[in-house]
Amino acid sequence: MRIIIFFLLVSVFISCKEKHSNYNQNALFFQELVSEINAYFLNSEMYNIPISQYYTDDFVFHSYVAGNKKGNETHKKEYINSFKQMKTAGFSLNIGHSIYLPGIDEKTFDFDGSVRVYYGATLSLDSVEVDFSGYQTINFLDGKISEVWEWADYGGVNNQLVDFID
Repeated sequence: MRIIIFFLLVSVFISCKEKHSNYNQNALFFQELVSEINAYFLNSEMYNIPISQYYTDDFVFHSYVAGNKKGNETHKKEYINSFKQMKTAGFSLNIGHSIYLPGIDEKTFDFDGSVRVYYGATLSLDSVEVDFSGYQTINFLDGKISEVWEWADYGGVNNQLVDFID
């Protein structure tokens, strides 16, 4: 009987370790992406943002703004282009402190290798800096980011920028 319990515990431990291994690998992958985004905004001579390889071809970014409770969907090309548009307009983005946590499957509540992140960032335009916080859940497919859901106070950031610019 003890041997059966031992093998059951070992198999549970191994399966949990494998799920956390996927999470650890995905969290490191996402941290590399954040470093690439920060480097892009710091380097004034970098005109293209080299992040396409981090996303699946059918990547979708979900954002939730006031007035749209079902959220907005932005697809890969438009999402990546938004960084270029920000930089061209004179904005700088710096994603600072981040807290990474394992995500769970929304139906089974088991660890699924997804990543949750709470982050703080600074958006700058000329000498105006606006600090804000956000929350993301990030799903992966075959080692790439397939979907991101983000909640951040975009309206508050916009209002602070408008207040300083006017």
